[in-house]
Order: sequence, then structure tokens, then C-alpha cells
Amino acid sequence: MGLIVWLIRAIFGPSEHARQTASDRAHARTRATRKAGRQSPSGHARSTTTAARAAALPTPSGSASHSARPRLKAHPRPSTARLDAARKAIGAIEGHDLSDEQVSAIAGAGRNTLVLAGAGTGKTTTINGYVTWLINTGRAKPDEILTLSFTRAAAQEMAERIHAQTGHRVQARTFHSLGLEICRRSSSGPVRVADAGRLSQAMQQTFATLQTQDMVYRRLVLSLMPSPAAAKLREWAREPNAGIPADPLYATHASKLIDTAQTIIRHMRANGLTPDALRRLNRARGGRSQDRNEAMIRLITPLYADYMRLLEEHHSVDFPGMIAQAVDHVRSGRYRHAFRYVLVDEYQDMSQPRYQLLRALREQSDFSLFCVGDDWQSIYRFAGGDVRLILDFDHAWADWGLTRLFHITVTRRFKQSLIEASGRFAMADPHLYAKQLTGPNPDARDHSIKALGGADGTELFEALTGQLAKLPKRATVLLLGRYRTDLDLIRRNDRNRLFVPAQGTEDGDDGRLTFADRPDLDITFMTVHRSKGLQRDFTFLLNCSGGAKGFPSAIPEEPAIGLLLPEAESFPDAEERRLFYVAMTRCRKKLFLLVDTTRPSRFVYELRAYCPNALRGVKLAPQCPNCGEALTLRTADGDPSRSFWGCSAWPACAFTRNAR
Repeated sequence: MGLIVWLIRAIFGPSEHARQTASDRAHARTRATRKAGRQSPSGHARSTTTAARAAALPTPSGSASHSARPRLKAHPRPSTARLDAARKAIGAIEGHDLSDEQVSAIAGAGRNTLVLAGAGTGKTTTINGYVTWLINTGRAKPDEILTLSFTRAAAQEMAERIHAQTGHRVQARTFHSLGLEICRRSSSGPVRVADAGRLSQAMQQTFATLQTQDMVYRRLVLSLMPSPAAAKLREWAREPNAGIPADPLYATHASKLIDTAQTIIRHMRANGLTPDALRRLNRARGGRSQDRNEAMIRLITPLYADYMRLLEEHHSVDFPGMIAQAVDHVRSGRYRHAFRYVLVDEYQDMSQPRYQLLRALREQSDFSLFCVGDDWQSIYRFAGGDVRLILDFDHAWADWGLTRLFHITVTRRFKQSLIEASGRFAMADPHLYAKQLTGPNPDARDHSIKALGGADGTELFEALTGQLAKLPKRATVLLLGRYRTDLDLIRRNDRNRLFVPAQGTEDGDDGRLTFADRPDLDITFMTVHRSKGLQRDFTFLLNCSGGAKGFPSAIPEEPAIGLLLPEAESFPDAEERRLFYVAMTRCRKKLFLLVDTTRPSRFVYELRAYCPNALRGVKLAPQCPNCGEALTLRTADGDPSRSFWGCSAWPACAFTRNAR
């Protein structure tokens, strides 16, 4: 029966909404067949444990086996009559008519629908329009519709906008709030949400106690510290009754180590893994980091045990493990849903646990899936986000028929020159979808990117303040950092206290600032990750430098954390490129890049090809032809007559050339 249904779908494509009742019955008849031999997106038989499911991921689109862009083509535009009927049923959304592309995505949606919507094209508006269409045409009752977002603020905004538009309340949730609801409805007693602060404090206490009372554990801690710290603390490790060293070097590295341990435990809980399961995964992966990973697993094992004991004692569910537990409740049948339409906003941020929750719900009782996202803005791998789930969308949801792909390409956020430069920059990664965004005035050719150069922090600070002074009155400004510490550009060089925290903030960190020379400006500093979804008149990207804490970041990933995250992409700096794209697309009027001319970011060198006017007048250090980093002028044995260019990434890159 499953093969027959597959053949019907392959020939005729997914059912129209008018035939969905019959389609639901067909899915119900074939569900038992699917359960007997379900294939995961990776092609392996579906596992019965979350731990095994976490290891069975779709083939990465960034792997060596993928040399081209996703093959899924855009679905044909619905007929004019269908579009007109849909437009009439939807009406104006928030006072504006939807674009032809938005109406096409709504009217042409099938069982599996992916809407690729670029920055500023109206993702949430499209979802609002789809819900309005479902309700106004009688295709669904409000309580049969579920919208899913990734943050509480986004879910609340979605609920309010849909209610304002339709007068109805649909279930607008985050994945975690849905997971908590499932856990509560599946349990006989009360389910409390664990206090994350208390859990963290307990693990830190266990970590400190073990170091003072267990010499084996103390040596384990030392083995995971960098060599200079380990050498300095070797005698401490041999003392049977040693306390916690007062050495600042120890304090720094021990703090980083416990933070890493807690991050690993959070990812383990999200994926439903135990230390034993992680150990098996480490052995299966092998590689140069296997021994270090084994040591890290031994380090976290007693911390994990205390963590789980506290959860059990307080009859609570932790935030990281909430979704994994919900998956088990759904698959066991303890929870049953009645959704006929599920809509996912920002689908590019989907993680494997969230994906497994949607699969479990769909295996139980099928629904139409309508997802809106932008692969160019997938930037949360560190939190489990898996770009493969949007790049391989059709493969991930193949059990429920063919996928219909639609594009929304008209953005009102920023100018055409920035649209073109940022688009070319994003599409340098050959594994992403090719998209051609357009602005409200596609023929405009104004310069919306400008580099501000400086050879040191003082010069960059002066360039920043000088440009801020020239902005229009009451302009809104974003100061963006790759890291929170990028605000140090201001802290270290603001000798005259030109910047102060705005009223209502403590230190300006990820908050509002007042610039004394222009108090009318609305200035906010935040990291690029936090800025996603926001827009301001002007954006200043504070960190356009090379190096470990530059942009792209070159800080190595802890190998044990890497075991628990989606496989890294083969294209160099793939996620860092997408993050830089997000930074580029936060402004309405102009983007300013603060560039250390002695060691510019590789991305800045690349932008010269896309927007040469942006770097006019800014003289960059020569670029290393070997690795792409900047070259630095050096001298041999202090002799100026023996000067040469050496790579700033030395010793990782040993390129040199004669300076003459």
C-alpha cells in the first residue's frame, strides 16, 4: 500500500487542499505500513530511541558528495483564477495587499511546502496570510492550526498578529512550549520546569568537590587544560589533600572547562544521549580527538549523574531535554494531537530534536506542513541548528509526498546595491539555494556600503565617531559585533566618555548607548546573532578583522561539543559567511564596515569584487594568496634591508614573499 501511494504521488504530485480530507484518509491507511519500516532522512531504518535518532542525520548538503546547489525547483505558479480567488479570500494583511509571490505560495501550498523568503521579504506576513486563507475558506478551524516559532517573543507576536487579522486564536507556540505542554498532558502528576540556575550551580559544586577529594578527577581536569596551565599546576595535581588553587590561570581555565562541560550536557539532553551513548558515538567517529573526547566524557559523567538526580528528585523537566521527552511521549501514544495544519517560521533554524518532534507528530496523525525560512540566514549550528534540514527539505519530508517550493524575492528592507552585493556574497557558497532578491527600486544604483579604515583601535574609534556625527537627525543605529567583546573598541578608546549607557541600562552591553556629540541618535549595540530579524537606518559592523576572534571567527570548536552538533560543512567558513550576510542586511539606508587595514577580514577582501566603491580610499594590507588572510611586513633578524611579507596567520600558514 505504501508503494502504491508513493507511485500515485510521484505521477500526480501532492493533493490540492480541496482533496485533503481524502488524502488524510489515505495517509491513515498507510501509517501502519510506514511504522513497520520507516526510513529516516539518512536512509537508515528509524530507531526507537532518541539517542539512535540523533546519530541518523540527513546527508549534509555541504558534504563532499554535494557539488551543486539544491536541485529542488520552484513550483509552477497557480492559475490566475486560483490566485484571484485566494487574494479575495485573504484580503489585506495588516493594511497591505500581499505580493503575487506571497499569494502564489499560499494558494499553491501542498502537503509539504517550503517558502524561501529572503531578508525583509515578509516571512511572518506570509504565515499570517496563510492562516487567514485557511480560516476564511473553511479549510481549517482555528484549533486545527498550529504555528511554531523559535523564540517566545516571535510566538507572541505571531499570535497577536493572527488574532488582529482574523479575530481568532490559533495555537502559536515555541517548540519548547509545545514540548512542555506535551510532557504535562502525558504525565499523571505535575511537571515542573527545572531551575536552570540551580542545576548549573549544582554542577559547579560537584566539579569543585571532586577536584579537592578525588586525585584521579583532578588529574583528569589537568589533562584537559592547555599545556602552559597544565605544566604550572602539575604539582597541585599530585597533592592528595590539595584545595582549589588560587592561581588566576587555573581559575580562568577551570571556568572555561566547567562551561564546556555544561554545554555538552545541554546538548546531550537535547539529543536524548547518556554518557555511555556519547562514548559509543565517540568510538564510532574515531579521529585525532578521540582520546580527548573520552577524557571529557569521563569528566562530565559525575556531573551528568548529579544533574539527572536533581531532575528526578524535583519531578521536573529541564529546558534542553523538554523536546526529546516530548518525542517519546508522542511516539508512545501518551499524547495525541488534532492538528491539520502546522506552520513553521524561520525554518532555517530547525534542529534535529525539533525535526524529530514534527516527524513524531506527523507519524501519529498527518497534517499539511507549511514552512517559511531563508537558508542564507541559518546561523545557529552552535545551538543545534542544522542547515541540512532546509537544504534537503524535500528529502527530509519525502515520507509525506513531494515538496512544493516557492520563492519570495521582493524586499523592502534595504537598497538595491546592498541587495546585489550581499546576494553575491551569500551565493559564493555553492551549496545554498540561488536567489535573486529585488528592492522597491531595482534600478537605483546608490552606494549603500562604505568601509571605514584604521590601522589601530584609536583610528577606528575616530572613524566611527566621525561618521556618527554626520548621520541624519534622530537616525536609528545598530553597532554590531561578532562577539560581545567587540564593544571593547569603544571601551578602550573612549577616553572622553563620549558613549554612556542609555537611561535604563547598566553598562551598554548588548543595550542602548548615548553618544554625547549626537544625543538624538538611537544607538544600540548587540551581537550579530541577536540582531537577526531586526532593522535600523544605519548599521556599523565593528569587527571586520582577521584572526582568531575576527570575522570569520577562527576559534576552534571543542571536539566533544562537535560530536553533538550537526556535521560541519565542507565549504570554508560556510556559517560565518551566512552570519556576515545577516550583519550586512540589518540596515535600511547604509552599512558601514570598520576595517583594521593591517589585518582585514578575508570577507572584506572578497567584498572588493562585489562592491569596489565601498573600499575606495581604504588601503588594505596585501592578501595572502595561500590562505586569504593579510600579509604582514616583517624583517629578518631585525635587519630592515632583509624585509619580507609573511602571513599574519603564521604558523598555520607559512607563506612568505620578498618585500622588494
